[in-house]
Amino acid sequence: MQIKLWGEWALFTRPEFKAEPHSYQVMPFTAAIGVLESIFWKPEIKYKINHIIVLNPISTFTIQRNMVQSKQIYGNVKRWIKNDGIGGYTAVGDRAQRNHVILRNIAYIIDFNFDLQTEEDLSNKYAAQIKRRIEKGQCFKQPYFGCREYIAYFGFPLPEDQPAPELKGEIDLGLMPKQMHFIPDKKGAISWRTAEGFVKGNVVTEFAHFVMRDGLVCYRN
Repeated sequence: MQIKLWGEWALFTRPEFKAEPHSYQVMPFTAAIGVLESIFWKPEIKYKINHIIVLNPISTFTIQRNMVQSKQIYGNVKRWIKNDGIGGYTAVGDRAQRNHVILRNIAYIIDFNFDLQTEEDLSNKYAAQIKRRIEKGQCFKQPYFGCREYIAYFGFPLPEDQPAPELKGEIDLGLMPKQMHFIPDKKGAISWRTAEGFVKGNVVTEFAHFVMRDGLVCYRN
């Protein structure tokens, strides 16, 4: 199956640039999976990205945004709510300006399929539902490119959707996220929903070496 994604801006933050976010050159596979889950989500579905086709030339720009230096703690927020905001957080003395390197005018074609984590074979049913969602522009929640303010639009690719001439050749993209693995652990930091219910555990990110050849992003062999 294929879906076309496009938008004005994107920020796929590299983990080594958390303080001043710097985007990957192209959309990581994990971000593509996140968009697909935003369009059609079921706990028994596991999306798999085969490859990504980059349509527009890679273009970046830099902006400065007001951020805060400290992290907020959930327990403090609950206490502020209980006390009607008394002792709440004020950002004035904690504000810091950060540079952000952002992608501009992005468009991709995502080639994907999915596996079912159930014994019952509902693949044809779910595939038809996914196609209807894409056709009608419906979604489970608003998809976005890295940050919620960078909205991702979606639809079916057209025959004329081809990589720009500027993308000819090979670009080594280095290590990029490939898949998020959820490891069950009763003492884990997060919870997620499966076909059997909620499970507690941790997340491990799998990285792979990627390359872009004539606009097509895939693993380096």
